[in-house]
Amino acid sequence: MADSLWQKLLLKLRNDAPGLDPAVLSYVNRSYPNNLNFSIRGRRLVPHRQLARRGAALISHYPKPLTSLLDLSSSKGYFVLAAAQQPECRRALGIDVFEHDISVSRTLASHLQIPNTQFEVLKLHELAASIGKFGGPFNAALLVNTYQYLFFGSDRAADCYESHECIFELIRQTCSGRLIFNNRTELKDCQNTEAVARAGARANDYTTEKILAAAGKYFKPVVQDVLGRYPLWVLEAK
Repeated sequence: MADSLWQKLLLKLRNDAPGLDPAVLSYVNRSYPNNLNFSIRGRRLVPHRQLARRGAALISHYPKPLTSLLDLSSSKGYFVLAAAQQPECRRALGIDVFEHDISVSRTLASHLQIPNTQFEVLKLHELAASIGKFGGPFNAALLVNTYQYLFFGSDRAADCYESHECIFELIRQTCSGRLIFNNRTELKDCQNTEAVARAGARANDYTTEKILAAAGKYFKPVVQDVLGRYPLWVLEAK
């Protein structure tokens, strides 16, 4: 019964986005993380309930006008694609270490005919070193549910950055305007438990106070709130 229902849904999705690979449709519509799922209807991106709620909160903090956007962990590409469809956004870049997500995002950009997007398999330090190739620093950057992996590493990228200061210095090299930060900033909330265990005593540095202090060396906090139980900070480049 469940398979039959999914087949009917997939047929509807195909009708909503004719010509788009059904595997891509299925992936963006129904895969982990669920809070980043969306549908394609014609040339429109339609966020599902969780993404619509969270996305609206993040997007409300974009600078006006939004002329360029960098997503530092772009996953399925929603925020990059949506930003690039705004009339004043000249360029939008998404980076990720998961090649499949980058491939899916590029397919969507081509299908939706959004030429002012780029998706690249890059790590933060690689982007910082080559930021000129992408038109220079961006006037807005997103860092969402990714900070723990930058500091400790992950299953997909075991290497990590040595300090909070190093991370924010690299981000500042890629963002000359506003950084929108929504991440787990307490050790007890981190999901990458094996990487945390490998960090040893260094894990004691993973606190909200220390992360915010490091951010303050390169960015000025202008909003400190909570979104999805975790800190939402809006930081302006110094």
